[in-house]
Amino acid sequence: MLMSQRDRLGKPLYLLYPGDHYASGGDCLIGTVAGTCLVVCLYDSKIRLGGMINFVVPGTVGTQGILHDDISRIGIVNMEYLMGDMVKLGGDRKRMTAKIFGAAHTGDSAAGRASLPESNIRFVREYFEIERIKIEKMDIGGMFRRKLYLFPGDGTVYRKVLRNNDENSEFISLEREYVHNEFVNSSRVGRIVLFD
Repeated sequence: MLMSQRDRLGKPLYLLYPGDHYASGGDCLIGTVAGTCLVVCLYDSKIRLGGMINFVVPGTVGTQGILHDDISRIGIVNMEYLMGDMVKLGGDRKRMTAKIFGAAHTGDSAAGRASLPESNIRFVREYFEIERIKIEKMDIGGMFRRKLYLFPGDGTVYRKVLRNNDENSEFISLEREYVHNEFVNSSRVGRIVLFD
């Protein structure tokens, strides 16, 4: 994650790279670019707290569902990192709403893994149904990356579709490297237990 003191709106900007997450109730912006990865923005309106995560589920989700699938554990753990940070700041899972972006078929479709976007879309749909968290907005799939900014104090997300998928850009290289590393390390997560 990269933090700049002020963006052009005069607010601190937290720029998330693939694999990063951040939560805040302050007057700041959280930004990232969603390509093949998923970007989830969570918001608790009662205490005006928002958070964002940029991650990928590195593989195909099995037919038995995400609770019985080894590869889905990585996605569950990633979501728990963001939720845990929001709970530490006073958030309540029962009040949270979600906005979800990404899982696009961009360029090389994550190093030739054509089913990766579909698998990630399936993961987020099942995850939020199990967690009983309302999805307010979903802009997923397609062929283009999205630049995203979250205002955590009011839950507003601004999205710009990036029509130029320049395969040599720094962010695309970072995402490609992150996805590759997640595939290489996909067996590192142990058993998952969800609580009510």
